[in-house]
Amino acid sequence: MVLLGFITAYAEDYSYLTIVEQNGTKTSMTAVGLSLSFSNGKLTASNAYTGESKVIALKSLVSMYFSNADETTELKSLLVDHSEADAVYTLQGQKQPTSRQLPKGIYIIRKGKETRKMQVR
Repeated sequence: MVLLGFITAYAEDYSYLTIVEQNGTKTSMTAVGLSLSFSNGKLTASNAYTGESKVIALKSLVSMYFSNADETTELKSLLVDHSEADAVYTLQGQKQPTSRQLPKGIYIIRKGKETRKMQVR
């Protein structure tokens, strides 16, 4: 007896597109509103709704896949004005004032429903 089955999956069924690079870095981007383009040996992924953007050389691309979890393994480089954040915390959970210059380190920035890691160099 032979059983054959088919599974159909749509991008709408997943929350994130995860991009895996040769160095092992994974970057997950919100799938809704995501557009991909290929030009001059590079992949550009950008999201009109969230402002996320990622450009990588195709030769460093290992794979891309949809998932329901954010699997990002890198700190995202963001130009963030932390003074506009609702809250800023150290990795030890200590709340920091948003009105002063942050010393070098890694911080958790919360603005509205979004929370991100930020590195100050």
